[in-house]
Amino acid sequence: MPWLAELALHLYRALHLLVLTVVPTWLSPEPMPPRALALAGALSAAALASALGLSAWFAARLETRLARNGAALLWLAIATALAAALYYRGPRAPLAQGVFLVAAPLWAALATLASAAAERWLGSSFKHRRMGAAIVVIGLGAVQVFGASSLLGSRERMWWAALRRDGAHLRAVDELTRPLLDQRKQGDLDGVAARCLKMHPASAAPAAPATCACLALRAEARLHARNAGAALRDAEAARERCPEQKGARAVLAEALAVAGRTERAEAEARAALEEGGDPSRLRYALALALERAGRVAEARAEAERAIEAGAGRKAQLLAGALAILTGDLDGATARLAPLAQQDPSDAEALYNLALVADKRGDYNGARQGYLAALKADPRNADARYNLALLTFRAGIVDESRHHARKFLEAFPEDPRGSQLARTTGTPEGAARDGGSPPSRAGGRRPAQDPAGSSGPR
Repeated sequence: MPWLAELALHLYRALHLLVLTVVPTWLSPEPMPPRALALAGALSAAALASALGLSAWFAARLETRLARNGAALLWLAIATALAAALYYRGPRAPLAQGVFLVAAPLWAALATLASAAAERWLGSSFKHRRMGAAIVVIGLGAVQVFGASSLLGSRERMWWAALRRDGAHLRAVDELTRPLLDQRKQGDLDGVAARCLKMHPASAAPAAPATCACLALRAEARLHARNAGAALRDAEAARERCPEQKGARAVLAEALAVAGRTERAEAEARAALEEGGDPSRLRYALALALERAGRVAEARAEAERAIEAGAGRKAQLLAGALAILTGDLDGATARLAPLAQQDPSDAEALYNLALVADKRGDYNGARQGYLAALKADPRNADARYNLALLTFRAGIVDESRHHARKFLEAFPEDPRGSQLARTTGTPEGAARDGGSPPSRAGGRRPAQDPAGSSGPR
C-alpha cells in the first residue's frame, strides 16, 4: 500500500478509536478500510486538526491554567490514539483494545475542559461548578468505558461485534474460525456459520457481501463435515451473489473438486489465481482438483506450491498423501512427520505415516501407527481395515480377527467388510442395517483432510 494510503488509513483508524473511547458500542471494534480511503483520510485529518486547533483556541480564549491543562491533555489523548492505532493493527487487532489506553487522557481532557468552561460561564452562584462539571464528565466516561468492559475485554466478543456490524468483515470471520481450525474443531465451524447467517440472513439482501461471507463460511463447514453437495450449493450461492469476493471463489473451487467436478474446479481456481486470489487456498483447491482427475504428479506440484504460498495442514497432508501415491515414501515422511509432531492426535497424519511404514515392510511401525490413528479417531475405517490385514499377513490370526470383527461392527455398510471377513476367516455376524457410510474402497490409500475427502473410490 502506498505511503499516502497508509497515512490515510492510519488517521482514519485514530479518529475511529477516539470516537470508540467516547461511545465504545456505537462503532465497530475493528473498522473495515473505507472504500473512499483518500476522502476518509482527508476528513479524519481535518477532524483531528480541528480538535487540536479548537483546544488551543479555547485555552488562549480563557487564559486559565485549567483550560491550558485541558488542551494539553487533549493533545496527549490524540497522540495516544495515533500510537494505539499504529500498534493495534494487523495481528494485534482489533483496534478497540486501545480504548483503555486512550480513555485516561481523553476523559481527563474532557473533564478538565468542562471544568474550565464551567468556571468561566456558569457564574459565581455555582459554588462547586468546577468540581461538579468534572465529576459529571468523569462519571459519564466511567459509565461508557466500564459499561463496555465485557465487550472490550474479550477479543472474541469484539470480533463478533465487528462481524455483526459488517457481515463482509472477512478478517472477523477468519479470526473467529482460525482457533477452531488450529485446534481441529472443524465441527464447530457450522455453529459459527449459523450464527453469522442469523445476523445476516441469506434472504434479507440477495447481493449483500455479508451474506456471501456467511455462506462461504457455511460451505467450508460443510466441506469439513464431508457434505459435498450442501457445501457446493452454499459456495455456488456465495459466488453468484458476490462474484468479486475472492474468498468465496476459493471455497467454491475446493467444493467443486470435492464434489468431483474437476474440470470446472480447475478452471475456477486458475481464473481466480490470475485475478490475484489467495494462492495458498487456490493452489490447494487446484491440487485437489488435479488429484481427483488422476493427474497425481501435477497435483503434487500444486500442493507444494500451495505450501510455499503459506498453506497449512490441509496442503501438507495432501502433499504427503500424493507423495505416497507416487511412491516417494521419504518425501511423504518429510511432509507428514511434522504434522504428527505438532499434533500427536492428528489421525490422518498418523494413518498416512503408518501406511508409509506398511509399504516399507515395517510391521511394528505400521501396527503402532494404525493403533495410534485409531486412538486419535476410532471411526478411522481405513486404519482398522489395514490393521486387520497387516496382522493377518504377519500370522497373528487372533488379533487379525479381532480387528476384522471391530471393522464389521463399526462399519456394517462398508463394501470391504465381506472380503475382509473371508480373508481373515471371521464370521459376518455384524448387523448391516445401519452404521457408518462406506469409506474409500481399498484400505492402502493415503488419507486426506476430511474437507478433501470425496468418499468412496
